[in-house]
Amino acid sequence: MNKYRFLALCLVCTACNPKELPFEEEGKSLLAELKQLNCTNQRYEHTIDSLWDKVSTRLDQVLPDTMPSGRRENMIKIRNAGLLKQFKIFYTTLDTVSLNLITRSGQIDSLIALQIMELKVQRETQEEQVLNFLMKVEHQNPQAALQWNKKFLQASKEACQ
Repeated sequence: MNKYRFLALCLVCTACNPKELPFEEEGKSLLAELKQLNCTNQRYEHTIDSLWDKVSTRLDQVLPDTMPSGRRENMIKIRNAGLLKQFKIFYTTLDTVSLNLITRSGQIDSLIALQIMELKVQRETQEEQVLNFLMKVEHQNPQAALQWNKKFLQASKEACQ
């Protein structure tokens, strides 16, 4: 084998690394963005849950045991300031700390809801980019498109720290 054929063979072997998927950099970038958007969404959900868990704990502490049990449990489980305010008879008897906690929680919840709506638009745009990417890869290498799709599905289910 002459040296030119050997060089050509080496170039072909290094260019055809089977572990490399088509459009590697673009795919990695889309995966990172997907993970970042998912983690942001998880943080928002965690913040809202923590917020209303504090309200529920507070209500459980301050609502009188003499309240009808069904109503008391419903009020403790509600995670919405507007709905809590509909319990006028009991709501007006709450202490200032509890009222402020409910009001502040409702305000923060509303702000986070706006952020979640914005995030939803970003996620929809990102999903469209992923679909376009997968179609582009599929056109070149259907097997690689399946591998990328599997990576995107796995990334979308990953829990964040």
